[in-house]
Amino acid sequence: MTDDLPPAGTVPPLPKPDPDRVRELLLEWCGADPEDALAAAEAVGGLDDELLALGGRMHRSIADDMGGRLWLRWPKPPAGAPDAERFLGLYPVLEAVPLMLDFHRGIGVDEDQSRLVLQDIGEKLRLNRVIYGRGGLDVAFWFTAHVRGAIYQLGRLQFCMEGTTAMPRMGLHIRGEGGPLTPEAVRSSVAQALEFFPAKFPGLFPPERPMTFMCSSWLLDPQLRDWLPERSNILKFGELFELVGPASYANAGGHDDVRRFVFARTPGTPTEELPEENTLQRSMLAGLKAGVAFQTRLGGLKRERLGL
Repeated sequence: MTDDLPPAGTVPPLPKPDPDRVRELLLEWCGADPEDALAAAEAVGGLDDELLALGGRMHRSIADDMGGRLWLRWPKPPAGAPDAERFLGLYPVLEAVPLMLDFHRGIGVDEDQSRLVLQDIGEKLRLNRVIYGRGGLDVAFWFTAHVRGAIYQLGRLQFCMEGTTAMPRMGLHIRGEGGPLTPEAVRSSVAQALEFFPAKFPGLFPPERPMTFMCSSWLLDPQLRDWLPERSNILKFGELFELVGPASYANAGGHDDVRRFVFARTPGTPTEELPEENTLQRSMLAGLKAGVAFQTRLGGLKRERLGL
């Protein structure tokens, strides 16, 4: 998955990162745990010319598309990769933080909001360590949206500018560490987005163009109704959306997402090895043991269900 990288040999390599600067950025800006910040700093020593060349291509793909929508397609580190390769995608993302800050200042986004955007990096480093039992960042490509100015954290939810220039839409995303996904928190976030994006991006969201919100997630799988308690905030969240397409349209990758985001385990983890530490895990595990193939579904937010 390297479609969004410039061809090899056409751009300078990434300058070798300063380990102290890597650690500082992760601790002070990204909310990383000291263990992850230290591991990322130490892994710099393993960067060879080939990895730095790839890092340079990654960084250029960001710099050439500031203000772009969605995220860029980057290669993921292979299973069993050494430390430097597991952290490789992190370094061009950190190198692009000044570009992000300049972009944010240009549209009137303050430093507190910039820091909030970057907190997601610390969360994903923690998740990566739990899943694999070691440091790394297997979803570095996801943060190309953050540093290019495409995604913002507004209350409980993240909103990513997606679609086309002619028909933009908001992609709605949910961080694992954001707190309870209550209807009140969702309403507050969407209300903030309805003010934030037309103010910061008036060309994309003029008053005459109603904003649309889409979400692609395992949280929208109707099968959850058979396994989660009726009081579940996840079910209440799903009720806010109208699913797009028939069930055959669903992405079967939801099975993998459940293992990653509910159990913090790799896709191939046997069912009998999944943890049962909370109500959500116990409920989802019951479904998996019953043979349910959980799915990722796409839905459009019905704002009127939030009173918006």
